[in-house]
Amino acid sequence: MPAAVPPLLPLSTWWWCLVLLQLSQALTQPQLDPNPEKASPAGQAFPYLSLDGSPLNHLLLDPRSGHLYVGAVNHLYHLSPDLQVLSSSQTGPKLDSPECLPPIVPKDCPSARVTPNTNKILLLEEGVDAVGSEVRARSLIVCGTLFQGICDKRSLGNVSEVLYQTSNPVDTQYVAANDPRVSTVGVILNQKGVGLMLVGRGYTSKGPSDIPPITTRRLSPSSSPSRQAFSQDEELGKLVVGSYSEYNNNFISAFNHSDHVYFLFSRRDMWHKKEYRTYVSRLCAWDRSFYSYVEVPLECSGGYNLAQGASPAEHQGRPALFVAMAAGQASTPTATGRSALCVYGMSELDASLQRAQELCYTEGGRGRTGQEEAYIEYEVSSKCLRLPKDSLKEYPCGGEHTPSPIASAVPLSATPSLTRETQLTAVTTATEAGHTIALLGDKKGWLHKVGYTHGSKVGYTHGRKVGYTHGLNADLLLDQSGQNVYVLTDGKVSKVSVSQCEQQPDCQSCLSVRDPYCGWCVLEGRCTRRLECSREGQANHWLWSYQPCVTVQSLKPAIQSREEATQVVVLSTVQLYDCSVGQSDCSQCRAVPSDYGCVWCGGESPGCAYHLSCTSSPGPEDACPPPHIIQIQPVSGPVEGGVLVTIHGSNLGMHYQDIQGGVTVAGDPQLTGIVPDKGPVSGGTSLTVQGTRLLTGQRKDLTAYVGQQPCYIVEEVNGTHLVCRTSPSNQTAELTVRVLFGKAERTVPGQVFHYMEDPVITAASPAESFYEGGRNVKVSGRNLDVVATANDLRAVGAHGREHPGHEKEEIRQTVGQEPPTSLQQHRVKGEKQERCRVISSFEMTCVTPSVTHDSKVLGVWFELDNVKVSFESVAGKTFSYYPNPELLALNRDDPDTPYRFKPGGVIAVEGKDLTRAMTRDEVVARLGDQECEVKTLDSTHLYCEVLCVSVCRRKSKQALRDYKKVLVQLETLEINVGDQCRKEFTDLMTEMMDLSSDVGGPGIPLLDYKTYAERVFFPGQRGAPLSQNLDLPESRRRTVEQGLGQLNNLLNNRLFLIRFIHTLEAQQNFSQRDRGYVASLLTMALHDKLEYFTDVMKTLLGDLVQQYVTKNPKLMLRRTETVVEKMLTNWMSICLYSFLKEVAGEPLYMLYRAIKYQVDKGPVDAVTGKAKRTLNDSHLLREDIDYCSITLTVMVKSGVEVQPCPVKVLDTDTITQVKDKILDQIYKGAPFSQRPAADSLDLEWRSGQAGHLTLSDDDVTAIVQGRWKKLNTLQHYKVPDGATVALIPRSAAVVGIHQVYQTGEKTPMLDGEGEEGLRLWHLVKSNEEPEMPKHRKSSMRERERAKAIPEIYLTRLLSMKGTLQKFVDDVFVAILNTKRPPPIAVRFFFDFLDDMAEKHGIDDPETVHIWKTNSLPLRFWVNILKNPQFVFDVQVTDSVDAVLSVIAQTFIDSCTTSEHKVGRDSPVNKLLYAREIPRYKQLVERYYSDIHSAASGCYQEMNSTLTELSGVSGDLNPLLYPLYPRPLLSSTLIIASLEEDAAGQKMQLAYRLQQVAALVENKVTDL
Repeated sequence: MPAAVPPLLPLSTWWWCLVLLQLSQALTQPQLDPNPEKASPAGQAFPYLSLDGSPLNHLLLDPRSGHLYVGAVNHLYHLSPDLQVLSSSQTGPKLDSPECLPPIVPKDCPSARVTPNTNKILLLEEGVDAVGSEVRARSLIVCGTLFQGICDKRSLGNVSEVLYQTSNPVDTQYVAANDPRVSTVGVILNQKGVGLMLVGRGYTSKGPSDIPPITTRRLSPSSSPSRQAFSQDEELGKLVVGSYSEYNNNFISAFNHSDHVYFLFSRRDMWHKKEYRTYVSRLCAWDRSFYSYVEVPLECSGGYNLAQGASPAEHQGRPALFVAMAAGQASTPTATGRSALCVYGMSELDASLQRAQELCYTEGGRGRTGQEEAYIEYEVSSKCLRLPKDSLKEYPCGGEHTPSPIASAVPLSATPSLTRETQLTAVTTATEAGHTIALLGDKKGWLHKVGYTHGSKVGYTHGRKVGYTHGLNADLLLDQSGQNVYVLTDGKVSKVSVSQCEQQPDCQSCLSVRDPYCGWCVLEGRCTRRLECSREGQANHWLWSYQPCVTVQSLKPAIQSREEATQVVVLSTVQLYDCSVGQSDCSQCRAVPSDYGCVWCGGESPGCAYHLSCTSSPGPEDACPPPHIIQIQPVSGPVEGGVLVTIHGSNLGMHYQDIQGGVTVAGDPQLTGIVPDKGPVSGGTSLTVQGTRLLTGQRKDLTAYVGQQPCYIVEEVNGTHLVCRTSPSNQTAELTVRVLFGKAERTVPGQVFHYMEDPVITAASPAESFYEGGRNVKVSGRNLDVVATANDLRAVGAHGREHPGHEKEEIRQTVGQEPPTSLQQHRVKGEKQERCRVISSFEMTCVTPSVTHDSKVLGVWFELDNVKVSFESVAGKTFSYYPNPELLALNRDDPDTPYRFKPGGVIAVEGKDLTRAMTRDEVVARLGDQECEVKTLDSTHLYCEVLCVSVCRRKSKQALRDYKKVLVQLETLEINVGDQCRKEFTDLMTEMMDLSSDVGGPGIPLLDYKTYAERVFFPGQRGAPLSQNLDLPESRRRTVEQGLGQLNNLLNNRLFLIRFIHTLEAQQNFSQRDRGYVASLLTMALHDKLEYFTDVMKTLLGDLVQQYVTKNPKLMLRRTETVVEKMLTNWMSICLYSFLKEVAGEPLYMLYRAIKYQVDKGPVDAVTGKAKRTLNDSHLLREDIDYCSITLTVMVKSGVEVQPCPVKVLDTDTITQVKDKILDQIYKGAPFSQRPAADSLDLEWRSGQAGHLTLSDDDVTAIVQGRWKKLNTLQHYKVPDGATVALIPRSAAVVGIHQVYQTGEKTPMLDGEGEEGLRLWHLVKSNEEPEMPKHRKSSMRERERAKAIPEIYLTRLLSMKGTLQKFVDDVFVAILNTKRPPPIAVRFFFDFLDDMAEKHGIDDPETVHIWKTNSLPLRFWVNILKNPQFVFDVQVTDSVDAVLSVIAQTFIDSCTTSEHKVGRDSPVNKLLYAREIPRYKQLVERYYSDIHSAASGCYQEMNSTLTELSGVSGDLNPLLYPLYPRPLLSSTLIIASLEEDAAGQKMQLAYRLQQVAALVENKVTDL
């Protein structure tokens, strides 16, 4: 059995009881402790603070500030080091039930009750990530029992400020135990730049029962992949358990040590005797898979088996673990009063854990004797193995092939260094004078001190008691100085000094208390801590508690000359006294008691000496010299007195009576005013107190207050003013400012300080700046002028990142010179600051600070006195710094020649990254001393015009004015519809919540790959070749199949295939449709050989590039005019299917659903397809239609039951539209193909028992006016709100109005003819103008487009756009996101285009940009955006398609290189997104740039991907028969082409093709 460490015996223990009594109680004799030691005298006071929220659960100390945080029941507190409440927050009670999942809805959770919130986790997140990633602000992690143990983040400066909180927690975010009696512990660590929290929690019988005992939680949300804060995701580790109830671990603590994380817990030993034991488990800090999990039982001799508290510490120069243990009650987890302190060396603990790992890796878990010493715990399917002997060395943290979780069957043993009959509940440790001291708390409220040395022990001493009836909480914390310990009891926080050495008057009492902190300082004659004794390093000058006081029994001879050496013999008890020590002048010497015989010996070297030793002339002095004063401190004081005056000098007297009445003071300070007179309740205001003679008294006697709140003096005080920083206040108030000069108080007359509501920041923009800084950030909010002076305002700030070999740099933007507070003393190197200017209570502007180019800006915040707000929390996105823009010299081509320009002409300045962090309005351009008016600005060019008066400028100026006017009008309109958009967006998000919860599962009806391929390859066709059969007589079928097989072999010949395609394209009768059809057939035929297909496609594209290089290369790939262009479309579709499925599919589907929901909320004309809610002006229903929303109760049959289902419709909806909306609701989330068609059902209105009326679009009640017949609506039938309806199968005899359906599409009945030549209409009648010639239609459309759309209609479009904006942004960002690696196919093809451009000498970046746009966004993404039915099993109506078309066009506009300018004649869709397109352009440019700058050489990875994709071809083997008769119509030319090629002749390609023709067409070959 391995040993822990040698028995550690406490050198001394000191029990002290801290009695929280009133003065009258303090004078009574306290009750004696049942231990053999006496209780210490009462009346030794210490500060404490009583708090609401009993019992107090956790105590946390911030090592930087020294502030305390207390987690309690329903409360959270933030305390100063002296126990002043700085902030607080109420966390409960709230409506909850451990049996229900949040959010709690009373009707769904009958067991819900108002439930207290017990704090379970209280941790400090430092927020520092790895180099190159973001640095988050430090925060407080708080988890409670409510809502299945969810967590939130709070500000360290104000715990009521919530930095992160999930409003709708999911099951992966349940962290703490939902039962106050069940333990939860946590520890924070950083894994490769990701902040994580490891959580240990016990088993709870109510609520989710599948949460493992130990889980890993991410501390911040992640966008790639999408993860929420505090979630336990699949890629994060957890301790897998076979039976959760059996392994009910009671966790005591968790801590980091070296490169590992440790958990201390107790549970039943399921492997051996089923007794309860204490265990320590260990994990590698970077092990996300828990491969390294191993645990070992701890044994504390004497039957102490249940850990109650623990503290890792240094002991005797080595790391150790101090554990307070208790003896269990029989075979239960209940602790008795018997307890002990056991100490385990960390090296011995690690050795025991590694031994278990090694045995389980290499020896099957068996030791040298064959006994099982290691095994697999927690009922999992793993088992110990016999891997190679060096496995542990090679895999110290395990791997996929190593067994886990491992448990040691051999305990780590230790002998108690202390035993008690009262249960110990807490332990912490300190080091004093090289010795370890353990501070222990027990269940009766006592706090004990145990001092350790090498193998010795001293008995117990007196003590003080902390609590009356309640024990000490396990969180026992030493302050930063180590001089005080913070103690948490049931309802109080106490600050207790670790020693009271100064209270012992003599050596005997000092050493008899056995306090390990105290000893007797011999020469100074006082009881002190060792470091307080001036000669503690010399032998016998500081006597510790285990040493005796000095006694001298006899001294011979009594007098001895310095020159003479004589042995001194001690025979009797005497006192030794050195007259020369401490008596520096005559008056002090004469004040020594006469028993010691000290005299003032005069002469050349006067001094205090023993009278028999004073032999120099003139001998002992009879009188002392006159007093001599050297210094007086302070030199003034208030007339009331109370200021301590120190006079430095010599011979000032022997007794108090010698100077009584001989010292006088003068001077009286006065206060005159304060600046400013207001500040936030959070404090932090720099308050200047003005007055006269403020230097009166000593600086340490000078204190300032605002009301009762201290105002901390932060600058040197002069005679006329002092500066102090206000403390937080718990409420707004008007308070008097007062200053204490010792005991004298002065107040500011006629003026008060106003504590006002904290400033609140609600918005800030922009969110980018160049490294050089200086950009104005506009900030809006309320109460911003509470911070009265700019010098007190801190605004935007940024952290630096660490660089190898450099000290970490932090950059903060502050305002003015901040006083040197303790917070500032901890700031790091490189701080910079800038001002903010308060404009009004609602607005201020801040200037971004400059940062060095090698800094990574990782955080930005605003500071207004003590109010700190992160930029991200306000703006919803992080603040970004970018490299400074680069401008090229105008005369760079000929630097020696001056640049010349014409007045009034436009000057083009080239540069780089010009729009990364500035807009055109922020640019000021000058040419010499002449202002150059900036006209346009893009990322690479700045165009400006030198101001002058010239007629030639009028046209361009007019166009610019038009452009500005349009943008201003749009901005004004968008602001006007902002409230409506927000309301609509809120309603939309409420509707989408149900859908969002289903996304990833059945919520997205994603098409299978085969259907997806059919719809993309053969759009608009009902029957693709995959579903066709060979329609031939049985006698011919086998021959034709043989011929088609040979054709397939020919297609796998590269030479044949390329010649085949080129020859087909040379034929005039080979239409564009034919080319696309053949390309798709070839794609499917070669799908199982995608590497070959890709190689052929690249060859054909190379030929295509060669053709366009000689013409206009920018036009290449613009249209699908060749076979290879359609092949490219198909290739992209194949390669990006997984990207669609895993990344872009979800936001695309959410966009489709959002559009459909918004369109259906307003009227849609069933005949014309026009809608009131749309983005497309040509599909806008401009007429004002009176309509209202009604809710129908639809009776839905579910099995044998019929259940009501509410469905919202419009009273203007046609019956078919109503049926569609009912089916949408009933089959929400289901594939469209799996639900019945609306035409197959009838809508029946049910009123009463016998009233059943079948509704239809057209019946005998339809209204006919002239040649127009109106479709029936609910309004027509007068169906009321709340009516009951049902869908019933339609009779086969009933024929509804004809509607055209395509695959996933539904088109309206455009100008449909009804019976007897009547024209159908729904909401508006179609244009009755006569049909005009086709050539005139085009011109008419141009004139319509040129008309300015009325503002009311543009407002409708803008409202729709604002509501959908988030979903459009999500789709564009998902497609163009550079935070995740782009699809390999995109990188591969963009590299190919770059190579083609380089090969053909094309150095124009615009050309390559156009190629990339034409190959990816135009060829693939626009196709997907416009046709979601290609990806999902959904129906796209014409009104939805109209909206998608505008969004797709916006995407294309964002991918162009031309500047996006709008004017009066611009199409409406370009007007709608005029303000967003520049932002989207930046996304596109960054996407292209990042791919271009990334390391190339992805060809091998691409080939592997293609091989993998080839394997999913499955049923994608097309029927090649459709290639006929088209190819054979040109077979003569194909054969001729093949015969011209020498390689083709060798392979007999022409002959083989003729054989194919003979077999397929039943002809006899001529060869």
